[in-house]
Amino acid sequence: MKYCKKCLYPDTKPLLIFDENGICDACKAPEKKEKIDWDSRRKDLAVILEKYRSKGNGKYDCIIPISGGKDSHFQVHTIVNEFGLKPLLVNFHPRDLIPLGRKNIENIKNIGVDCIEFTPNPHIYKKMEKFGLIELGDVNWPEHVGIFTVPFQVAVAYQVPLIIWGENPQMEYGGPGGGMIMDKEWLEKYGVFWFDKIKPTIMTEHGIDIEDLKAYNYPSDEELKRVGVTGIFLGQYIKYDIDKILETVEKLGFSRNPEPKEGTYTDWENLDTKFTGMHDYFKWIKFGYGRATDHASLDIRAGKITREEGLKLVKEFEGKIPEKYMQDFLEDMEITREGFYKIVDKFANKELFKTDAKGSLVRDENGNIEKLIYDNI
Repeated sequence: MKYCKKCLYPDTKPLLIFDENGICDACKAPEKKEKIDWDSRRKDLAVILEKYRSKGNGKYDCIIPISGGKDSHFQVHTIVNEFGLKPLLVNFHPRDLIPLGRKNIENIKNIGVDCIEFTPNPHIYKKMEKFGLIELGDVNWPEHVGIFTVPFQVAVAYQVPLIIWGENPQMEYGGPGGGMIMDKEWLEKYGVFWFDKIKPTIMTEHGIDIEDLKAYNYPSDEELKRVGVTGIFLGQYIKYDIDKILETVEKLGFSRNPEPKEGTYTDWENLDTKFTGMHDYFKWIKFGYGRATDHASLDIRAGKITREEGLKLVKEFEGKIPEKYMQDFLEDMEITREGFYKIVDKFANKELFKTDAKGSLVRDENGNIEKLIYDNI
């Protein structure tokens, strides 16, 4: 396991690219962003938005997918207050939404917009969560699919061709997909697990009927072409700076978490659902890094902390079982804590963690496993 010489990203991060000097492409993104003429990009955005403005035909100007977070607030504020468009917001309603998530969603609506909240069948959603946990190591799998499929479905149904997403994670966190367009090809390469990559018989074994998954199906190429649907990343036209975004959206009423989220030291991301911390924990056991590494690496690149300070934060906050909603999680998934450990064992990269003579993960009294010494940092 090798680490970027500048930040804390390991080479186990999917799609991350290192140069000959051991620097990851996520660390090169700030340099690239500094060379971009953002005034020119903003003018390009204005031209695109004007092209898709409804101009009195009774349709919405664009669609903005939202979850309720800082990016959602910033997207809506920018498009409505700065460019004067009338968007239709689309929210895919997760089953484990918490009061803070609800509060932030309602706050976005108060910017002055129409919003569709799509609530998927909770029985199917739960089955998909359990399937995702057991077969994919991702209990948030249905949300990760639905937040992408439903906005495209609404775009087709309402005949609104432009969808405006927030940041491009491939640009901000590293990867080869740092382009301008968000479409099916981008999603298949860099987004979520798609059904055509999963054997239907496996889902059937978990009680999931393919006919019940309409919300999770991407529109056909013919439907998209008929409406002319295209997606763009706002972060490719307006420079994303987390501190400035937070300053802007807090003035709009965005609420942070009262305390740092489990798995990291920040309080401004992934605030809307109960089980996001479980997703981050499984990322850690699969790839040896989690949310604290993401945030520390961002802060290192921004010059807010040193690499050594970032490592201390990662060791302190990352890799612990998220206990706040653990009992709720076990009851909801109808598994015991020992059953949970078995699932963790199934997905853990055994090369990254301490194991006993039988090859089983070594746990402390709280069930936490220990990552091998960070000797390559």
